[in-house]
Amino acid sequence: MELNLNKIIENIKQNDFIENFIKELGDVLFHPNNNANNIELTAEEELEFDRREFDFLQNYFREELSDLSNGEIYMVTNKYENDEEYHRYKVAQYKDNREYKYITFEQDLPENIQLRDIVRKINGRYIYDGQATRSC
Repeated sequence: MELNLNKIIENIKQNDFIENFIKELGDVLFHPNNNANNIELTAEEELEFDRREFDFLQNYFREELSDLSNGEIYMVTNKYENDEEYHRYKVAQYKDNREYKYITFEQDLPENIQLRDIVRKINGRYIYDGQATRSC
């Protein structure tokens, strides 16, 4: 089978539907947050989303906490606003069907940490875990 890419591209350009679809898909892929923020959920959908997210985090943390050789895992969940004196954050672990929240200080977290990032506590220090952050 011979693929003539120039002919395929020319056919795609002639079809408005496909061209518009590819453009729209590109916009979604390169700017996912712009589109995700426009979605409005009903109260029931919001509850279902929260339940599924909680279940996912419970399972993910259960697996990660079963082997502490890579350090204890936490999610950065909140930053205390107007906390000019202590610069505190909340980090959470999800286990035993609960969310356990702990307070930590900005100076103990990696630089440029953001909410929803995953960190691991190794030898008393928090280390950013990019792979776990992408997974969650």
